[in-house]
Amino acid sequence: MKNKLIPYIGALLLGVFSLSSCDNGFEDMNENPNAVLKPDPKSMFTLAEVYMNGQDFSHTRTNNLYTSQFVQYFASPGSSGSIYVWSGSLSGAVFGETYGKGLNQTFQLQSVIPQTDDYNNMNQACRIMKAYMFQRLTDAYGEIPYFEAGKGYNGLLFAPKYDTQKVIYDDLLKELDQASDALDASKPFVGNADLFYKGDIAKWKKFANSLLLRVAMRISNVDPALSKQYVEKAVAKGVFTSNADNVVLQHELNPQGVKTNPITSTWAIKEINGGDCNIKYSKTFIDQLKNNNDPRLRILAKLEGSGDNTPAKQQGLDNGALEFPNGGNKKLISDPNTSTVLRTDAPTIIMHNAEVQFLLAEAAQKGWNVNGTTKAFYENGVKSAMQMLTVFGNKVPSVTDAEYDTYIAAHPFDANKALEQIGTQKWISLLFNGYEAFAEYRRTGFPILTPVNHPGSETNGTIPRRLIYDQSELITNAANYREAIKRQGPDLLTTKIWWDKK
Repeated sequence: MKNKLIPYIGALLLGVFSLSSCDNGFEDMNENPNAVLKPDPKSMFTLAEVYMNGQDFSHTRTNNLYTSQFVQYFASPGSSGSIYVWSGSLSGAVFGETYGKGLNQTFQLQSVIPQTDDYNNMNQACRIMKAYMFQRLTDAYGEIPYFEAGKGYNGLLFAPKYDTQKVIYDDLLKELDQASDALDASKPFVGNADLFYKGDIAKWKKFANSLLLRVAMRISNVDPALSKQYVEKAVAKGVFTSNADNVVLQHELNPQGVKTNPITSTWAIKEINGGDCNIKYSKTFIDQLKNNNDPRLRILAKLEGSGDNTPAKQQGLDNGALEFPNGGNKKLISDPNTSTVLRTDAPTIIMHNAEVQFLLAEAAQKGWNVNGTTKAFYENGVKSAMQMLTVFGNKVPSVTDAEYDTYIAAHPFDANKALEQIGTQKWISLLFNGYEAFAEYRRTGFPILTPVNHPGSETNGTIPRRLIYDQSELITNAANYREAIKRQGPDLLTTKIWWDKK
């Protein structure tokens, strides 16, 4: 797998770089007296959390330019993501980076922490983080290296076999279920080295259970009995109930590529250019908010050239556009708001309560035992999605309870359109998480999107169903790659993965 290295936090993470002196069989070599010889698990854990979220490389390419354009959050004239054309650098970025950084770091951490009670909670947290990353990968590509992944570091296995998505999902359910149960507040953890929850075990349990809920719902169309079993188990164990439970990663203004937000920093620093950026909000997304008087629009969007965030003046770019309208004036098309969501130090919301509430609404609609009604969960989801935007600061007024009340009164829950309403609102709430929105669109069919039918499209005018593997696999892992596509189908944007039955 590729390992694209970037610099990271200095003194705090110094212990990470001692790993090169800890390989099996090298203990007796001459030691560098200036080297750090003993890894610091807490520093390694911090880095594992950062890498779990992903770096600029994958977020700029696979997230912002590809999956987020597939589901029509953003648009770029004639771009690969907007017109469904394969790009190796866009399609493969999250594959190479997740194996080379996120999973690699977490496997390394698990290899150096003692298997004792004092490190139990750290080990369970690693299991949860690995499940998060593996789910993102398998949902994007289908079959992936899973059971043999990570053995290059410990077992010198550099060409891991691919596993079917069915067995991957079975194991993800097991891992999250067991990790949640094994977390123990009476045992030590990592304190402030935990960037998500500052060592709060109760919140880590909720994270594990909420991720279990997501994983279980993903297979609801292909294995409804197993899905129901684990959905109900996750709810009984305790999932997110408020925005205080959200998994949030805080960022800082500088240095770029080290502590800045990987989703927004390249965009804001290098590309926004006073509104002259090629990546804009799509017409689909802006119209959804604008036409429904959604109070979130003033927070999410702005005409960067003029600084105007007045909702009535916002307009998006057609996803099929090959050039900018209005004589090519990019500044008349809405940008993500650099005062809020596109700040370089804007926090990343990795998983949130609104998503959980919408998943519960769908489960309730199926008649499953989730301790609530579809209507109540749906309304909780909408309100939570609006209120969570307060994490982006106070430069733009937050959504008030009165505004929420007005919005929900104008767009009341309709049992006859429940799944469409749930899916559409979930899509809005997942802005900047193109990976998850792309997966949920394929699973549910919502929101209803009009595909781009461009002559250069490789999908014959249909929205893609998966990503094409990182092309390094054809060289470094060719035999296992070929076996995977024999089982799953051609390595194309149009090939459906196991759980995709829509």
